[in-house]
Amino acid sequence: MNNAVNVLLLAPFIGSALAYILGKMKKPLAFWVAEITGAILFLASVVIFLKYSDAPINFDLNWIHYGNITIPFGIYIDHLSIIMLLVATGLGFLDIHFAHDYMGEDPDQPRYYAKVLFFIGGMILLVVTKDLIGAFVGWEFMGLASYLLISYWYFKNSAANAGMQAFLYTRFGDIFILAAIALLMVFVGTTNLVELNHLADAGEINKTLALVVALFVFMGAIGKSGQFPLYPWLMNAMEGPTTVSALIHGATMVNSGIYIVARMFDFFAYTEALFVVANVAALSAFIGSTSALVQKEIKKILAYSTMSHLSIAFVGLGVGSLAAGILHLVNHAVFKALLFLAAGAVIYIAHHTKDAWKLGGLIKTAPWVAIFFAMGSLSLAGVPPFSGFFSKELVVASAWEWGNGFVKTFVTIAALLSIAYITRLWILIFLGEPRNEDIAGSVKKPSTLWMRLPLAILAFLTLALSLWQDDIIHYIVGDNFVEPHVEGLTVFMLTSMFIIFLIVVGLYLKGLNLLYKIASHHFVQTIHQILYNGYYVEAMITWISKNIIVNSIARAAKWFDTYVVDYIVNATVALALYTYKFFKLGHTGRIGSYMGQMVLGVAIIVVAILIIVKGL
Repeated sequence: MNNAVNVLLLAPFIGSALAYILGKMKKPLAFWVAEITGAILFLASVVIFLKYSDAPINFDLNWIHYGNITIPFGIYIDHLSIIMLLVATGLGFLDIHFAHDYMGEDPDQPRYYAKVLFFIGGMILLVVTKDLIGAFVGWEFMGLASYLLISYWYFKNSAANAGMQAFLYTRFGDIFILAAIALLMVFVGTTNLVELNHLADAGEINKTLALVVALFVFMGAIGKSGQFPLYPWLMNAMEGPTTVSALIHGATMVNSGIYIVARMFDFFAYTEALFVVANVAALSAFIGSTSALVQKEIKKILAYSTMSHLSIAFVGLGVGSLAAGILHLVNHAVFKALLFLAAGAVIYIAHHTKDAWKLGGLIKTAPWVAIFFAMGSLSLAGVPPFSGFFSKELVVASAWEWGNGFVKTFVTIAALLSIAYITRLWILIFLGEPRNEDIAGSVKKPSTLWMRLPLAILAFLTLALSLWQDDIIHYIVGDNFVEPHVEGLTVFMLTSMFIIFLIVVGLYLKGLNLLYKIASHHFVQTIHQILYNGYYVEAMITWISKNIIVNSIARAAKWFDTYVVDYIVNATVALALYTYKFFKLGHTGRIGSYMGQMVLGVAIIVVAILIIVKGL
């Protein structure tokens, strides 16, 4: 089993280098190196899953050892790690497989596949490491890879700006994790994640310090997982290839924030920071679900749904149910990867048209894509028997059992609105007639082997996982699972969802004229603009950055540098000149003058000595 661990740690980075080098020699080799590497990583994860016993894989190494300074690097793989490994490597492999056709016409495939493997390698490092420092390295690897992949088409200003925005937003959160590491090293003496949980359970860490550390770690998670207020990068990240979106939103990066909170779950519970997690997540879920209702681009609708459903998973953790949070993370990873890859198939066959309002009627030309997209949509909406139903209901029930009024209300609204925005999206893409003449009759057929096969596997999984929900819960928390009991909640949720479904179908199939009349009202247009622009959070962050940081702090720093620092530096010239002229006065060439200066100097020294002695 140790060999499998070594493969997981080394193969993605070796494969990344080989994909680039061999791909430059012969372009198809880049894909095949990535495909084989992805398959090896998934098989290594399966081997660990099958051979795992009750005892975690646990061994310690050191990054650096110099004198009294030691930076540890340990490996710790338990049930939680294995679940994340299977998600990251399994979905990563299917994503690479799908990219064969989707990225087939791209001229720079070696660069693409090298970055994808590096990205997956960062997620693996984060998941298997025992120490917060090692986790931070994997965390930063993913941050770098996300920047490189989001701005993959760097020659487009929008892609280059989106990559830079993702880098800056997530780096802002990462500063807090770095601060948390520093606090732990100075005041606790360890950054070992397992030890931190044990110390928290035993109450051996100062509670105020632990709360600060937990909130700092959560700030990093907010950045990586696109929570309020650091979520705008997640929407603009849609500038990258759709396969990158599936990788970020399904398999790797956005899951890392939830994982790090889950890995430190006992530590968070000890500090009561979970209260903050639950409330921030409930607000984020509401923002994501309401904003998704009015978006036009396929990928942006899915991006806001990612924000909303990740927030739902965070709510599960925040109200104290580790099982609910991780179960929804797993289900979300599968159905969101399915939806993004299905969206990629739609964009591929519609000649890279992303505006859902320009599509329509694709069920006639791509019925299998429509079916797979529908299965992912039903799971996202939480319709039984698909897996999303079970985890979403568990989170909502947990919120009603243990959450406060704010959390209950906002997470319930977010959960119910899922069926509204995903039904709207499916209708706009697949039903009716094409609303753009350039698309009508000119669609391409997705290949069965490369594009339909991954969709079919993911569609099967999002249905089959519903049979294993109890097993996954038991695998995560063992016998410690406490099931919430809320009378009538399931009936209320399903009834409300059915009513919302009928309203959306009625409006978008039969009532477009009524919809246009409602949308033309001034008040509705105002609400629409607020939702369409994501509550203007990005605009507010930009305004604060420009007017407070740049125009105020930066300008004040520039003024200080120009009129204080530069003045002092420039004044040294005049001071040196005055000093020279002063001492020049004593150079008269007369012995009497020199003797007087010497006596004066001796007198000054004697007086200084007397003052010092008297002071002592």
